[in-house]
Amino acid sequence: MDEKQKWIMLVYRLPRGKTSAAKVALWRKLKKIGVFQIQDSVCILPLSDKNMENFQWTAAEVSETGGDASVWVITAISPDKEKEARDYFLDQVNVQYQALIRAVDAAVDRENLKDLWLHFNRIKSQDYLKSPLSVEVKAAFERRMAELAGGNES
Repeated sequence: MDEKQKWIMLVYRLPRGKTSAAKVALWRKLKKIGVFQIQDSVCILPLSDKNMENFQWTAAEVSETGGDASVWVITAISPDKEKEARDYFLDQVNVQYQALIRAVDAAVDRENLKDLWLHFNRIKSQDYLKSPLSVEVKAAFERRMAELAGGNES
C-alpha cells in the first residue's frame, strides 16, 4: 500500500504597510513550530491535530494584522519536494538527537539527566515523522541512569 504523506499547508500574505516587527514575529513563530518553507509565504507541516491547530492560530494572527492566510490539507507535492521536506523534518531532529545522546552519555548526575529529559521532550514535540533515533535516545537515558544508579560515573 503506497499511501501518500498528508501535509498541512499555510499560505499567507502580510499587509504591505506592516512593520518588520510583524514579519519577524511571524518568522520566529514559524521557526519555533519547525515548518518547511516551500516558497515565500508557503510552508508545510505533516498532518496532525496539533499542527493543524498551530497553523489555524497562525492564520488567525496573520488575519488580525490585516493580512490574508489560509490553511490547506494536501496529499501531493512533487516527489522531489516531498523527499526534501521529509529529509528536512528528519534532519532537524536527528542532529538534535545525536547531540542529546552525547550529552546523556556525559551526564554527571540524575539532576543533569532530568534537565536533558526535558530537552528530549522539546525535541520530540517537533519529531513529526518519528525518527528512529528517538528510540536510541531513550536507550541512552536508560543506560546512563543505570550507570549512575550503580555508581559508575564513566
